[in-house]
Amino acid sequence: MKVSVCMIVKNEEVNIARALKSIPDHYETIVVDTGSSDKTKAIAKALGAQVYDHEWCEDFAWARNMSCFYATGDYILILDADEQLGDNVDETIRNHVLQCPEEPGAVLIENDTDEGVTRHRMIRFFPNLPKFNYIGIVHEQLFNGDLPASYVPMELVLYHYGYMEEQYYSHQKEIRYISLYEKHLKERPDDGYMLYQFGKLYYSIGQLESAKHYLIKGIEQQERNRLYFPVMLVMYGYVLKEQGKVNEAEHLISQYVVEYPEYPDLFFLQGMLAMETGNVQQIERSYLHALTIGETTKYSSVAGVGTFKAAFNLGLFYEMTGQLAKAKEYYNISSNYSFKPALERLFFLS
Repeated sequence: MKVSVCMIVKNEEVNIARALKSIPDHYETIVVDTGSSDKTKAIAKALGAQVYDHEWCEDFAWARNMSCFYATGDYILILDADEQLGDNVDETIRNHVLQCPEEPGAVLIENDTDEGVTRHRMIRFFPNLPKFNYIGIVHEQLFNGDLPASYVPMELVLYHYGYMEEQYYSHQKEIRYISLYEKHLKERPDDGYMLYQFGKLYYSIGQLESAKHYLIKGIEQQERNRLYFPVMLVMYGYVLKEQGKVNEAEHLISQYVVEYPEYPDLFFLQGMLAMETGNVQQIERSYLHALTIGETTKYSSVAGVGTFKAAFNLGLFYEMTGQLAKAKEYYNISSNYSFKPALERLFFLS
């Protein structure tokens, strides 16, 4: 079995060595460069990658498909320059191929952000067959023929370092992405995933009304079996919360908790909303359920919502209601993760 790692890059001299060094030596590495003016190409060549030059044409799917065109492996693994493969890559891939030789795999991507760690799944591994191709000029998605590709979760972990605040969404990048999103939605106005991404972009820059507009449209597509859908629900809930529409957010979340009983982020948000509305019984139920779920790799998730953050908020609830023994119990659980606010509350109560 031969694996080809395919990358598209531009001006990534700061990141690309870390990415390439994480790739097993016997894998084929394809790098399509779309116009670097720094040392990206030289670094890639020095580390054994096959480098191909292609002029950027404002279409990520085209660039992604071009990188796959050069692949000669039986399977393709997609990697970005600001990412790094985790441990046991070869073993994990072999296990996936043995169990699901024809199915694309959704890897777990861990994002290092200014606000903590988030995790999400994305299809990055698939057989090198003509039926698989990327569609979408931005936030390209893997398709199997005319339909979004199905997938199975796989144990492979990628670490993404590109979300630190100083790197994320410069003004120029906002303008660039907004224009690409608009172009894409003119061609595919009912693309729920792209509507979600547009809402996500506006939410990230604090434009809540615009975020709300696109998230509502995304939810209306009702693609409940897609990876992005429950994440979009939670994001829309936070938009409503920040707009002061807490009751509306509570109603939204209550419609979906039965459908996604293993998604801690949904129950964590439900607990936060209940704290604002004073729904005492719901506060306890929601956070306890989030703790029962724990951390998840099934959905895109914020680290802590099923562990230390839920335990801390439950501790706050018990402290505010005079249940100090329970408050200390859950602050202790939270402090086991070295969560500073929990340590501070324990010190205050001691």
